[in-house]
Amino acid sequence: MVLDTPTDKRKRRTHNAVLDAGQKLFLRHGYRGTTIEMLTAAADVAVSSIYANFGAGKVDVYAALAWRTALTHVEQMSAPIDAVDPVRVVAEFLDRYIAFHRENPLALRLLALTDVDKSESVSVGEAKNRIDTALGELIDSVTRAVENAGTDVVPRALVLNAWAAMNGAVSLRQRRIVDQPMLDAMLAITRADMLRHLTGASDENR
Repeated sequence: MVLDTPTDKRKRRTHNAVLDAGQKLFLRHGYRGTTIEMLTAAADVAVSSIYANFGAGKVDVYAALAWRTALTHVEQMSAPIDAVDPVRVVAEFLDRYIAFHRENPLALRLLALTDVDKSESVSVGEAKNRIDTALGELIDSVTRAVENAGTDVVPRALVLNAWAAMNGAVSLRQRRIVDQPMLDAMLAITRADMLRHLTGASDENR
């Protein structure tokens, strides 16, 4: 499957090199502005190697990169949290989410598969299904943390509201409507607003 990292060492090296190149090029030039030739040059592989690993070409590279990004997101959000206080657990989830998008400016577009369509490759549909499932499980995890902390509103609604607000803020930054300091301020407001609804939150936790 195009989305999965090959077990063969040589193919795995090519697979990862192409995805690493794609991540840099798609961020710098956009999906439409990136060509197969640019990918081959940046990854230092032959055109035939790209099609051997990504049958539909650039669109499969994008889909595979989107899935790899989702796996990275899940890994960072699911790592053990060194906190006993349930409110601190929620705060840590928020901080990790913000840090992930700060470190991966292309992630929002990739996770939404913004630049590609299912009609271009079956890999896009498969990536969408996998990503939706992974993100859904993350939302469930954060919702459980909020339930453990206690809240004065519907826990899942609180999580989804914060998620939507943070994604919206990141999107505004990507469109250059706001600068980085403004994005940081918006994310801080969303974080504080969410924690304020936790019934066990103290001023220190907020």
